[in-house]
Amino acid sequence: MFKKNKSKTSGDTTRQKRLTEEDLEYGDHIFVRRRGLLYSHHGIYAGEGTVIHFKGEDKEKKDPAVILTEIDKFLCGGKLRKRHYKRCLPKDDALRNAKDHLSKKGYSLAFNNCEHFATYCATGKKKSIQVRRVLGSVSGIAVAVAGAVIQKKLQRKKRFKSLLCENTQKKYYEHR
Repeated sequence: MFKKNKSKTSGDTTRQKRLTEEDLEYGDHIFVRRRGLLYSHHGIYAGEGTVIHFKGEDKEKKDPAVILTEIDKFLCGGKLRKRHYKRCLPKDDALRNAKDHLSKKGYSLAFNNCEHFATYCATGKKKSIQVRRVLGSVSGIAVAVAGAVIQKKLQRKKRFKSLLCENTQKKYYEHR
């Protein structure tokens, strides 16, 4: 069912030649970085210059649905990139998964975004590295804030004990 892919993983940082449409096979998970590299938009290459992906109405994020778009519109002037997997479904299955979702809605930034969709089509598992990074950052910030609050409370407690100790010593020496 799964195909072992001996190509580079998505975490590989070696320099590669600029990817073009000719380098793609139908069923490939492709993406493009958006808004100053803040996020990436993902889809499945459907062949003949088209991509299947989640897309809202033009200039809006309202009511996104899975649609078929020309690759140039998908890229919107950005650099074409391809996600590589160690294990993925055969390309026919990936493309079939994408086509089966055409016109479907149910977009959710956290649970069913364009990256979840493309990853599901390619691997059979819904995952979003972008969402994981954000959640990791948020949980990291929460831990840091909690740590700072706890540290501050401990410092107050130490100061209180120190003052208590001083007062106790003062009273002891006053009574002598």
